[in-house]
Amino acid sequence: MGLTSSKPLWSGIILTGLLTIASCHRKPSVPADVIARVGDRMVSVNAFKGYLQRNTGTELAQMTPQVASALLDQYVEEILLSEYAAQHGVEIPADKIASAVRSDPGSTVIEKRDEMRRNKLMSDIAADSPPPSPAQVLDYYKQHQADFRTEDEVHVRQILLRDESVADDIAAKLSSGASFEQLSMDHSLAANAKKGGDIGYVSRGELPKIFEDVIFALKPGQVSRVIQTDSMFHIFKVDEHRGPGIVDFATAAPVIQQRLKEETMRTRLVDLVARSKKEVQAAVLTKRLPFTYSGALPRSTNE
Repeated sequence: MGLTSSKPLWSGIILTGLLTIASCHRKPSVPADVIARVGDRMVSVNAFKGYLQRNTGTELAQMTPQVASALLDQYVEEILLSEYAAQHGVEIPADKIASAVRSDPGSTVIEKRDEMRRNKLMSDIAADSPPPSPAQVLDYYKQHQADFRTEDEVHVRQILLRDESVADDIAAKLSSGASFEQLSMDHSLAANAKKGGDIGYVSRGELPKIFEDVIFALKPGQVSRVIQTDSMFHIFKVDEHRGPGIVDFATAAPVIQQRLKEETMRTRLVDLVARSKKEVQAAVLTKRLPFTYSGALPRSTNE
């Protein structure tokens, strides 16, 4: 009778042991709001929504699945770079992170830490990237002449006002020879007021037609009449008029240097993201997303 009763006992012990072993190998439970993994980090849908709000000002529900997928890839890749940076010794002192959070109250400590890690990583890359040589700059200029062909353009300044009587008074002062630049600094509401209203060079098609027709009819040194739009009043002055042509190499060189530097940085960033994907495993938990995912990151379809 003792032998007969021991069989269920041993079966229970074996079953309990098997369940214990199985539980040791089971993946840890993932919170319901997690939509992606980056190494050991879990990315929640609320964190993604916050990222969208900060960077696009748009709600996730207002986006197409294609746009949401592309932005999710961008968000995850930013986290990937931050984790990659940490694995390669890029860390930010806690006091600097705290200071950054205080100056940007809408951000979290983790967001600022990630951002500062990436910025440090990129600054290190920039420091390691040699500037383009004079020969490279000249070669680019010769091969991209169309990029430096200019249309008819004018160098223009503005005074922006809200009160019509003030605008008429300033127009009268300008007719009497008063300094346009000084009147702009003293009265203009435009962001460029402190620079004497300097807008810079503009080509046809860059400004509203109501301005363009007046501005391009002015000769260098001439000032426009008061132009009213809605509740604002505008006065323009043309400093210089340039006909169509090609920007000379000396003028184009700084632009080309910056362009080549940016191209180098983009190439190195693409390589860096590819390396980070190899070293830090990431996956999108597609079943948990509130949209159909069409991005390029690895997918986990069984969670």
